[in-house]
Amino acid sequence: MVAGPTVGYIAEEALPAIVEGWARDHHLLAPVREGAAVVYRAWAKDMHPFLGRVPTASAKEALLPQTETLFTYAYRKDPKDLTHTEVFLSEPPPVEPTLIMGPRPCDARGLHLLDRVFQDRGTKDPQYLERRARTTMVTVACERMENTCFCHWTGGGPHGEEGSDVLLFAIEGGWAARALTDKGEKLVAALPGLSPAQQTALDARLANPPVPRGEAPDLGPAPERFLKLFGDMDFWIDETARCLSCGVCTYLCPTCSCFNITDESQGLKGRRLRTWDTCMSALYTLEGSGHNPRISRAHRLRNRVGHKFCYHPREFPGAGKDGGAEYSCTGCGRCIKMCPVSVDIRAVVLDVLKKGAQPPQTEGEAK
Repeated sequence: MVAGPTVGYIAEEALPAIVEGWARDHHLLAPVREGAAVVYRAWAKDMHPFLGRVPTASAKEALLPQTETLFTYAYRKDPKDLTHTEVFLSEPPPVEPTLIMGPRPCDARGLHLLDRVFQDRGTKDPQYLERRARTTMVTVACERMENTCFCHWTGGGPHGEEGSDVLLFAIEGGWAARALTDKGEKLVAALPGLSPAQQTALDARLANPPVPRGEAPDLGPAPERFLKLFGDMDFWIDETARCLSCGVCTYLCPTCSCFNITDESQGLKGRRLRTWDTCMSALYTLEGSGHNPRISRAHRLRNRVGHKFCYHPREFPGAGKDGGAEYSCTGCGRCIKMCPVSVDIRAVVLDVLKKGAQPPQTEGEAK
């Protein structure tokens, strides 16, 4: 981290030119409007980044592509001995420097949680780590919290700095850009400085972050109470009554990291692919024997909620802000906003906290 953040100014009308300059040294992804959605697209001339709304999808795909080739392979038979075969592997080309424009702090914070999977749990993933090291995040501080946002529940905030290299604050006429890392310093150092009026506007933004919608509940008891309810399938069936098990929540989530690996072959050549998968799919845990330990939607939603609010904090105790619990959720709210049947993970967690606090019923009371 740099001491005393360098701060520059990006005027609204200068944004395309500045971003185009950054694109000369990076594979640059910028958010643009496409119909009702805001999606990341590779930079092209005459694009104008749209920073006025939270992108519909997270920036996760830049580091963990939805489908990627891990390597290609080819078999070569010895013409003198057809029982002898050699295998030749070819790795994908090196990762180019990437700059992601426009994520929110909850997205940037999600990278830290992906690190837990691909870096901190023993085996390190070389392709993810290479992308991570060569990616720069230019994040936009939130001007307001939507009714689906709950980053304050899980240790984040609308001005959160974790995972960001540059944090942009909307002020009149453009953005104030604060450098938070050495990579961010290189970008911001080339920008014009703030005028006294712009500095005053930035100070006001920093002093008055958006007010969260409602107080955050105490999630400390969540792991214990989740485990207490683990076998209560009536509870989970009730919580899952509307769920379609479509998986939209997991595909939009900045921290979901499940994937499948398959080989595609044609003749003696082929490639090994890594593709996103989702625990909300009925096929996710289907075994070759035909047995499926999570055969119902209730089992699958239980796993998703449990991973984020029970298993992860138990695996990384004291890893959160100020030594508190760390949850595998940044509170971005996409799973709530985009769910076609309005399943709200906040309501599920609150029900876990409430129901899990109740003493177990005796056999007589249950009747």
